[in-house]
Amino acid sequence: MGETMERVWLDEAIELAKALWRAYVLEPTEEGGRFIFDSLFQSDFSLIGTGKHEMYPNLPAFMGGLGRDQEEAEGITFEILDDYYEARPLGEGCCLVFGTLWVRERPSEPKSLLVEMDTRFSMVFRREGDRWLLAHLHHSTPNVDQHRDEYYPKTVTEQANAALAYSKALERRAELDPMTGLFNHVAFEGHVCEALARGASGGTFFMIDLDDFKLVNDTLGHPEGDRVIVEFADVLSDVFAQDAYVGRMGGDEFAAFVECPLSVALAEAKARTLVERWTACSDGRVRLGCSVGLASVARDQTFFDLYHAADKALYASKRNGKGRFSW
Repeated sequence: MGETMERVWLDEAIELAKALWRAYVLEPTEEGGRFIFDSLFQSDFSLIGTGKHEMYPNLPAFMGGLGRDQEEAEGITFEILDDYYEARPLGEGCCLVFGTLWVRERPSEPKSLLVEMDTRFSMVFRREGDRWLLAHLHHSTPNVDQHRDEYYPKTVTEQANAALAYSKALERRAELDPMTGLFNHVAFEGHVCEALARGASGGTFFMIDLDDFKLVNDTLGHPEGDRVIVEFADVLSDVFAQDAYVGRMGGDEFAAFVECPLSVALAEAKARTLVERWTACSDGRVRLGCSVGLASVARDQTFFDLYHAADKALYASKRNGKGRFSW
């Protein structure tokens, strides 16, 4: 097979992998089930999943489990927050697609705790005629709370929602981004809103984005990209220490909010320190950098007012060369 044709086939496998995940996670319908069935290698399919019961040695066993999973997930809507795919040939007419899938429950009404799964997967595809068919799927979620026979960690989620009324420990756990230990987007927004309700006159909002982060993933691989995210979170926490709310907004985007009055000089000093310290973490393989956007609290501003003002300043930093801060 020529190199160009091989790349085309691998791209086709990635697109099929994406479509299968979306049918499984976002469209647990009869039509989605038919699409999944038609995309499987009929004579020799197997699956190892995240639940303790999800060990399916053949297609009939998997289709029976899929039906039960869809019944359990009825009324639950998920959204895909982030995904990553990579494909490699495994010989004539066979390839491997592997990556990550980060999904979260999208509730119809506000809830204190949401179902969230950060899945790692590998998918083996076999070529049949002019199309790929999925022969094996193995996916795992680093979640010790998922119970036997559960499609998602339903039991602990329900227990935690009930326990939040009296358990601050569980409340704290629900607020944290699992990779970095910073506040997640929802919790960060909630804390900033509470601070604004208290007044927060003179406070400062910082939006931070890693420069050229895609290059890190493309050059060093996705696992190394995860390590960079964690290391940056450590630097960010150290720069802001105990005087700010610090959160991961998603992907390579972060934010910090200093509630106490902060002069322009002091705010810029923090932004400058962050940029310089992160740039100094470069190890020669790729250049690390970050850009910062700042916004001061004005009277009657909402979280979204501050967020958009700081985000606008952040993109000014990007346009002006990256590795800098702007108001």
